[in-house]
Amino acid sequence: MDTKKGVVYDSQNYFSRFLKYEFRDELEFDSFRNFTTFENGLNDYSTIVFVIYSEEEIINLMRIFKNGIPLIVCTFNQKLLQKMRFIDGILLLDTSKIKSEIITELRLYLDLAKCTLVAN
Repeated sequence: MDTKKGVVYDSQNYFSRFLKYEFRDELEFDSFRNFTTFENGLNDYSTIVFVIYSEEEIINLMRIFKNGIPLIVCTFNQKLLQKMRFIDGILLLDTSKIKSEIITELRLYLDLAKCTLVAN
């Protein structure tokens, strides 16, 4: 596993562009819009960022959940955030916050993901 590489599932490719730009010096990210392609190569990555725009995408999230790779779940939908906030094993990011808050929180989550890999 390449510990300096993350993967992003973002069906609308909006958040993944932001993520790749803002964290380009810290972590290399591959991004996928197609879930089947995304799901097939997860073991090559140290961190998964999964962006959810609708309830239907939660089904795809559950298919990859608990595979041992740190998982950061992002959504701007407050209703979905409330539904997922009690799920153990994911780091939940509210992308409706201002950019500086998102960057700070995401940096913390990426650091936590690194610590999780070292501990395992």
